[in-house]
Amino acid sequence: MKFDFSKAAEKMSEIKQHFTPLDLNEGNVQAIFERCLAKKETPFDDTHFSILFQRDYGYDKDSTPVTFSIEKLKQNKKIVAYLFGELPSVHTGSYIIDSKESIHKYDGKIWTTDTAKLMMLYHLGEATGMMGPFIKKYNSANIYDNRVKPTFSPKDPAFPAWWEQHKAEWEG
Repeated sequence: MKFDFSKAAEKMSEIKQHFTPLDLNEGNVQAIFERCLAKKETPFDDTHFSILFQRDYGYDKDSTPVTFSIEKLKQNKKIVAYLFGELPSVHTGSYIIDSKESIHKYDGKIWTTDTAKLMMLYHLGEATGMMGPFIKKYNSANIYDNRVKPTFSPKDPAFPAWWEQHKAEWEG
């Protein structure tokens, strides 16, 4: 039996191009966070330590690091960018993260009141390189990855029309 590499490549291309937009909510953030965490068996060279609050940026001490799998972060980077795109600072173009504003989504609705869930989102942002650490003087952090663009929740009535215009950007 002969293996058809062209059909396999075509199938892989289809799989790679599929992207499912997610709503920014506690369950989705926690699921992605847990999926990206390093496990006991994760090789050291596949780990990234996320530290949100650092002495170098004015804090008394570094915060406890969270250890992620670099490979898992790569696999989930696009969906993390999508979730970050639902934050108001991305929609307004300020790209500044602070805890007072980022508990809300772009439409003003609160997505979390749980500090732990908010920190999970921040750690995912830092670990994927989309967000810097917090700077004590400003009590904020910057989103500086140009892939973070405004996105809409799939639950938003405006989503279908928006997705029709932007689908190719996310599935490409």
